[in-house]
Amino acid sequence: MSRQEIKKRIMEFINIRDEAANDEPALLEAALFIEDEFGFVLTDDEICQSNLGTYDNLERFVTEKLDALDPDP
Repeated sequence: MSRQEIKKRIMEFINIRDEAANDEPALLEAALFIEDEFGFVLTDDEICQSNLGTYDNLERFVTEKLDALDPDP
């Protein structure tokens, strides 16, 4: 999946999601989105503000996870 496609899908999610909500339910919602959209399962430790709390964090986290799963894009 290209970085442009990753950005597009995350932006669509962010536009739907209440960006003001950075509480546990919002993080769980983001985790479910990532698992459904990008096909990998998050550990409890990965469900945190530093990975899922903002658009930039989401994009970085997803890109790193996908790169780790497929090091030869």
